[in-house]
Amino acid sequence: MKLQRYLTAAAFLESAQPFLLAAEAENSLILGIAGDLARESGPGTSAAYFAAVQEGGKISVCAFSSVPNRVGITRAAHPAGLPLLASDIADACPEVRYLSGPEPTAGAFADLLAARFGARSHLSMGQRIHELRAVAPLANLPHGRLRPADMNDLDLVTGWVAEFMVEAGDHGDAGEIVRDRLPRGLLYLWEDGEAVSMAGWTGQTPNGVRIVLVYTPRSLRGRGYATACVAALSTRMLQSNRYCCLYTDLANPTSNAIYHRIGYRPVCDAAMYSVRDI
Repeated sequence: MKLQRYLTAAAFLESAQPFLLAAEAENSLILGIAGDLARESGPGTSAAYFAAVQEGGKISVCAFSSVPNRVGITRAAHPAGLPLLASDIADACPEVRYLSGPEPTAGAFADLLAARFGARSHLSMGQRIHELRAVAPLANLPHGRLRPADMNDLDLVTGWVAEFMVEAGDHGDAGEIVRDRLPRGLLYLWEDGEAVSMAGWTGQTPNGVRIVLVYTPRSLRGRGYATACVAALSTRMLQSNRYCCLYTDLANPTSNAIYHRIGYRPVCDAAMYSVRDI
């Protein structure tokens, strides 16, 4: 058993992509982030962390960190490699506060990683990863149309992303996210006289994309706008991809029902844990 740390996202993908593609939708987050970094970065050392544990010459688990306070892990084929990975992450990523990944690996690994920091892990959010191959027929959708958000929508979309992040318990920079994604055509709006709902996509993998930032202002909820927006965006994405996937909060039955109606089906449960005492 040995741990391999990779200097670049491209080097990581060259080694780990076959392992990750065996469960592509489940591993869409790490595949998408590594793919984006590989396309954007030149040769040399990456600021992101990518590592894999190999047993008998075969990868059994991978981990990554593209922002200082978060780390993601894949499902472990064999749990014996998790302590080795926890030790390396504690050394390489000392600012990590949150760990996410598929269950049951995420829970077991969160305990190991928290112990490295002299803390106890705590569940922050139970999640479920869903996959869509075809949009289901939908009746009684609201009037409107899907359109790409543009720079004229900058203030509106920034405010909506900030509100989404508050509800999701995310502490990222909404302005930075929008300034990065808006010019690249990654954010869309459902318009019914005016913009009434938002959804975006990211994380291009060899066969799919991840739907993100689904948000409708509270005053406009319950009218089917999110369903229409996500269904239309998913339909557009499936024109050039085999699947779409997304993460849901298990504590939000409304959003889970919306995605099921569109045709998204569960792949596996996942979770986010805090690994530092708050």
